[in-house]
Amino acid sequence: MTRRTFAILVCILASLAVGGCQTIAEKRKIDYKSTRTLPPLEIPPDLSSPDTTKGPLASAPPSTATYSGFVTEQGAQTKSTVGGDVLPDFSNLRIARDGQIRWLVVKLTPEQVWPKARNFILNNGLLIDKENPQTGILETDWAENRAQVGTATQMILAKALGSLYSTGTRDKYRIRLEDGAEPGTTEIYLSHRGMEEVIVSSEGSGVGQTKWQSRPPDPGMEAEMLRLLMVSLGAKPEQAQTVLASAAAAPPPAQRATLTREGDAASLILLEDFERAWRRVGLALDRTSFTVQDRDRSKGVYYVRYIDPDTAGKKKGFFGRLFSGKENETKNEYQILVKGEASESRVEVLNKDGTPEQSNTSGRILTLLYDQLK
Repeated sequence: MTRRTFAILVCILASLAVGGCQTIAEKRKIDYKSTRTLPPLEIPPDLSSPDTTKGPLASAPPSTATYSGFVTEQGAQTKSTVGGDVLPDFSNLRIARDGQIRWLVVKLTPEQVWPKARNFILNNGLLIDKENPQTGILETDWAENRAQVGTATQMILAKALGSLYSTGTRDKYRIRLEDGAEPGTTEIYLSHRGMEEVIVSSEGSGVGQTKWQSRPPDPGMEAEMLRLLMVSLGAKPEQAQTVLASAAAAPPPAQRATLTREGDAASLILLEDFERAWRRVGLALDRTSFTVQDRDRSKGVYYVRYIDPDTAGKKKGFFGRLFSGKENETKNEYQILVKGEASESRVEVLNKDGTPEQSNTSGRILTLLYDQLK
C-alpha cells in the first residue's frame, strides 16, 4: 500500500467515525479477535454424564471422590448423547451469589454444559489454551480486548487494520464446571486474569523497553462474560442484564483471612465454614497462576500444579512463559487442603505425597491465596 492510498484510507475511516459514534457508543464491552484457527469441534469422548441421583460430588463413594474419578466411573457405565440441547426457558438458569462470588446454576448436567461452554469461548473470539473434561476446566489463551481501544476513530482503524493499535493489556479466562448441589444441575464458575504492558525505560523521545506484568482480576470483566454466557445458554439479553444487576456483588466484608505460622508449618485461617471456604479457595486458584489438575471435595483437597518463579527455567522471559501456552518443564505438584469447622476453616499446602510442604514455595502459595481471600 502506497502512502497516498494509506492517507486516503485514513481519511475515509475518519469520516466514517464521525457518523458512527452512536454505533461505537453502543458497542459491547468485550470484543476479542483471534488470528489463529482451531480444528473442527469434537465432543470429548471421555466426558460422561454424572449420576444426578447422588447429588453433590461430596456424596460420591471414596473410589470416585475426585471429580475425574467420578466422571470416569460414570463413563464406564453409560455414554450419553449430546445434541443441540437448549434451555427451554429462563427458569432453567439463575445467578447465585455468596458475598463477592457470583456463579451460574444451570439445569443441565456437566456433560451437557461442556460443549456449550466450549462453543461460547470460541464464538467470542477466544482460543482455548487448556481444556480438561475430566476436571471440568476450560482456560482461554491470552487475548486482547479490542473494545478497550480509546476513541471512535481508533476503534474503526483497529477493526480495519488489526495491529495498528494495541491496548497494552491481555486477558485470560477460566471456566470451571462443578456438579451442582441440586441433582441434574451444574454450577459454572468464571474467573478473569489480566496482564498489562508497562514502560521500564525510555530512550529519548521513543518508548524504550517495556515488560508485561500481572494486573488484578477484573470483577467487571467477569460479570460481562457471565452475562454473555447466560445469553449463549438461552437467556434474553435484557433478562441477563437485569438478573446480573440484581445479583451485584456485595460490598467486601471485614478482614476474613489471616496468615499464621506454627513452628515450620504455615497456614491460612478463614473466618467461614467449609462450604464457603471451599468455594472461595477454588475461585482464588482460578484467578491466579495455578493449574488445577483435580479436586476431591470429600477430603477438601485441590490437586494443583504451581510454577515457582524462583525455580522456573530462565530460558524464556516472563512474558514468554505466560503467553507461550506451554508450561515450564519443571512441574511442581501440590495439594491445597481446606479443613473447615462451624465458623472457621484452615488452608494448608501439602506436597504431592500429602505431607506438609515446608519449603519457601509453601509461603508463596499461601500469600497468593491470601491476596485473593483477605
